[in-house]
Amino acid sequence: MTSLLEQKIISMPTRRIFNWRAFGFLVGLYFVGNLAGIPLLMVSDMPVEPVEAWLLATAISAVLIGIGLFLASRTGLGAPLIEGQLSKAETPDWLRTVIAISILTAIVGSLIALLLPGSFNPNPERYPESWRLILASIKAGIVEEIFSRLIMVSLFAWLGSRVSRRADGRPSRLVLWTAIILAGLMFGWAHVVDNLSIPGATLEMLTSIFSLNATFGILFGWFFWKFGLECAMLAHFLVDAIFSTLVVPAYLSEDPLVWIGVGSGLIIAGLISWHVLTGTRLGVKPSTT
Repeated sequence: MTSLLEQKIISMPTRRIFNWRAFGFLVGLYFVGNLAGIPLLMVSDMPVEPVEAWLLATAISAVLIGIGLFLASRTGLGAPLIEGQLSKAETPDWLRTVIAISILTAIVGSLIALLLPGSFNPNPERYPESWRLILASIKAGIVEEIFSRLIMVSLFAWLGSRVSRRADGRPSRLVLWTAIILAGLMFGWAHVVDNLSIPGATLEMLTSIFSLNATFGILFGWFFWKFGLECAMLAHFLVDAIFSTLVVPAYLSEDPLVWIGVGSGLIIAGLISWHVLTGTRLGVKPSTT
């Protein structure tokens, strides 16, 4: 599997000029992502901040997003599609790769989450509507990936590159892996903190939540490194969306036809995605600027 993916990697140029259009787009996306999470908060007994609070939070986050985008442009990381680093000829294959790897990750990840003891404990009587969960998944894919990958991984990678980097200015593999793992562990711990206030939270539950999310965080970090921020965002969104709107409802359902339908659909989607990943090599040519 790894060899197949290595044939699809992209190579973002280092020493890129700061992309103000990409910055504006990401800040707007961050704000929209936060708003998308409100419908789920409204039925989760969680406080809902007014829009003005989200605007203020976005303004503060904009500074961090700018720093993350700048540091990414100095370490060979970034968002290739949003930054316009893909040519018209390369974009279709890149999109197919990103979509396929995201779907495979979501399918396998959902099954692991389902089987991991204590990783979730849904209440069938209060389980939210699918549209709320999809919007919440959009928020997670955008907001959490911008912060944990674009900002944190780029920051750690840039700091590490002050100590160890290649001739072209990129951080060494050891530095990049260290950055990805650190950000992934922080990602896992953040989810533990979010669940500490849940009534009846057990050590087994919190351990499973940390292990699952830290693993996903490291995987999303690898996607960010190899395929760009958009891949990490899409994979994160699909993991949350498929698990919460398909796998869990099927798990809660007593109708075998639902299990068969969801299972068959995921198997077919997985096989198609696997086939897509056997395509030709993709690469963004490094810039000379």
